[in-house]
Amino acid sequence: MLYCMSSFAAAKGDYRKATAYIEEGLSIDERLNDKPMVAADYRKLATIHDRLNRIDKAVSCFDKSIDISSSIGDEENEAETLYQLGMFYLRKNRNEVGIQTIEKVLSIARRLGHRKLIANSLGSIGEYHLQYGDADKAIEAISQSLEVCRQIGTPQYLEAGLCRSGMAQMKTGEYGKAEANLLEALEMSKRLEDKYQTAFDLMVLGDLKREQKLYREADAYYVQSMEKCLELQNYNMLSVVYDKLYQLHRVDNPALSLEWLEKGILVDDSLYNLEMHNQISAFQIEYETEKKETQITTLEEEKQLMIWLGVAGGAVLLLALAAFFFLWRWTVQKKRLAESQKELAEQEKQLANQHIKQLEQEKQLIAAQAMFDGEIQERIRLARDLHDRLGGILSAMKYNLADMRKVISLEPASLEIYNKTMELLDESMREMRRIAHHLMPDALSRFGLKTAVSEFCKSIPHAKFAWYGGDERLDAKLELIVYRIAYELVNNALKHSGASHILVQIVRNPDRVSLTVEDNGSGFAPETGEGMGLLNIRTHVASYNGIMDIGSVAGEGTEINVEFQLKPVIEL
Repeated sequence: MLYCMSSFAAAKGDYRKATAYIEEGLSIDERLNDKPMVAADYRKLATIHDRLNRIDKAVSCFDKSIDISSSIGDEENEAETLYQLGMFYLRKNRNEVGIQTIEKVLSIARRLGHRKLIANSLGSIGEYHLQYGDADKAIEAISQSLEVCRQIGTPQYLEAGLCRSGMAQMKTGEYGKAEANLLEALEMSKRLEDKYQTAFDLMVLGDLKREQKLYREADAYYVQSMEKCLELQNYNMLSVVYDKLYQLHRVDNPALSLEWLEKGILVDDSLYNLEMHNQISAFQIEYETEKKETQITTLEEEKQLMIWLGVAGGAVLLLALAAFFFLWRWTVQKKRLAESQKELAEQEKQLANQHIKQLEQEKQLIAAQAMFDGEIQERIRLARDLHDRLGGILSAMKYNLADMRKVISLEPASLEIYNKTMELLDESMREMRRIAHHLMPDALSRFGLKTAVSEFCKSIPHAKFAWYGGDERLDAKLELIVYRIAYELVNNALKHSGASHILVQIVRNPDRVSLTVEDNGSGFAPETGEGMGLLNIRTHVASYNGIMDIGSVAGEGTEINVEFQLKPVIEL
């Protein structure tokens, strides 16, 4: 039951519920020692981790499922897990090992007579050959897959077969047949309420319209696919859709094309940073946790030793007093000594507990700081690469074209094309500098937070900036954190709230600094969940041990406040 509920939640795009259901089912099946179901649970959990781009966890769950299935001789579950692992390799561009794994699964499925696995394996092999140019092999495999899907008769498999068939027909130029199959597949995925497959079908229909040079219809399909990806929070497919929109408008609308390119770069950057931060944080937390646990163990041992020494000392002292004092005096001293030892032990216990809590807090803070430091270094690297490498290439291209113009005589039509090319090149250089500046603004390091935020707000038509307090520089790391938070909040207000007025305020007090961003937009309900932007902001706040408060009412705007206690100032 929990397995089916997890599958339904995953198809709806609610991966949090899907993970909770399957982990609860896995715990029950492990207690019952139901190994076939445990293997199936691990396979389902791996696919959910894959959708959430948790690569290490996905591979670990795949391996556990395969090992358990192999140990009990469950070839069917082992083959199904191998198929999903092969698809995982293909999505991660490990094509050779991926297609070898799928072909191995096809051989096992034919021997077992497993029609669903046969259909899936043939379809995946066909898609692989479609992508890498062997059209004959692709059409043969996809045709066989569709035939098996029709034999199975279930909507899920028929939808997959129709989609693959449409993709193959699009490659061979049979656009009418391709469109009919793809539209039928789209209707099935909508009836099944499978949002992931709906987003994929819409994207393939966009590819078909682009092949037919029906660019407006292609744009409409791509935008619908993008909206589904955002709803699902499937940023891997979203990156692909952004790239297709960039390619679609690159010739006729360069400004819109650059906007899609920037969104794609931001998504790719978020995915890369997420994976990198997860790895760095895992290593850092593992190291710091082991270190802190060792210290905690040592403190516990010292505490026990002190207690035992106190008890032993009290016993020796009582025996000595019994030898030299009268019985009534010995009784009084024993009572006083027992009370003194109890108070001392309680004080030592409280001190040890306080030290343990302090170490736990330090461990959490170190993990958050490690994540933010990794993000800073990656932003510096990206800004430097954009400015030094890509900027140098674009400048060299411009100078070479200018030199070529000096020695070549051009006709008026050719001269117009040349001039337009130079204008596009200049626009690309300005856009590259803008992106590099937003990644790591030069004004922040040279003039400080007040100047950097002021310049940023001046570039936004609806934004106003106010600074209260002294002009002394803050810690360089805190200045970068506050700037990044202000940048994220203003962009969120512009993109999602429809605000016509945005107010950014920074209050600089001797012992703290606070940032407030208000807008008169549509607002949102925080209990409905937060997107990637707010999650990134919370990570920034945690890295400096700050606090964050969100006030938002639907239709009445949003106010977000962030506050940090000041550390010693670093002179630049």
